[in-house]
Amino acid sequence: MVGRRARPPAVRYDAGVPLRFWKYHGLGNDFVVVEGPPLMEPARAYRLCDRRRGIGADGVLTILPAEDGGDARMHVYNSDGSVAAMCGNGIRCVARHLADARGLSGEIRIETDSGMKTCLVHRGPRGEVEGVTVDMGTARFEGEQDFEVGGETLHAVRVSMGNPHAIIFGAASRARAESSGSAVERLVPGGVNVGFADPRPDGIDLVVWERGAGLTDACGTGACAAAVAALRAGRTRGGAPVEVRLPGGALQITVGPDLAVLMKGPAERVFEGETSL
Repeated sequence: MVGRRARPPAVRYDAGVPLRFWKYHGLGNDFVVVEGPPLMEPARAYRLCDRRRGIGADGVLTILPAEDGGDARMHVYNSDGSVAAMCGNGIRCVARHLADARGLSGEIRIETDSGMKTCLVHRGPRGEVEGVTVDMGTARFEGEQDFEVGGETLHAVRVSMGNPHAIIFGAASRARAESSGSAVERLVPGGVNVGFADPRPDGIDLVVWERGAGLTDACGTGACAAAVAALRAGRTRGGAPVEVRLPGGALQITVGPDLAVLMKGPAERVFEGETSL
């Protein structure tokens, strides 16, 4: 995606083509899910995400026909109308939708702009969804970088999960993310997701400022990147699930010795409807 775009100009809320949608969230990171084609215009995604005049969401996930042998393809709009290559919480929601709406079971293969992702929806004894595990692929370590923000030097570990992350160790608080996240995002050409992580013996506390969306309750790829950064720093273990605690709840992240990453967490359907926004 090309940085965090300026917000589109004010738009008229004229009646448009009716659109069926489903509202999902993963740990409070919420999405409008639609089935295509066609792919909507960015301005419409922006309207849908508006929390006062629209449905309200951190992004719009469009399920499109597969192009490379998968079960479906996922397209991601951030709430500002920009495009993201990958979304960890979002792909769990798409996998659950495909399982519930289309009856898919076993491994569900979803194509994304960062490659094919294999998902498994876990169900309890009465068929209730207990979570979704996603093979997120191999993380890429991209070195370390210092950022000068407000007279302070913030040292970050750069990790790509198909989208870019800067992980800053220290206090993991909303206040810190709000005060520094936007500035760090803009200091990287094209923008970057900024995670404030506090590794502890029992897991990692994390708050993420997301590129194109701002402060969110949870970030799946950010949790993966934080676990990778903590493993490389010797501050957590590899090969076993690590609890990454975000404001909206916890994800279980497993990082292998080759930096292959598995993510497990919830995906909840909230409601469905139709809109002409």
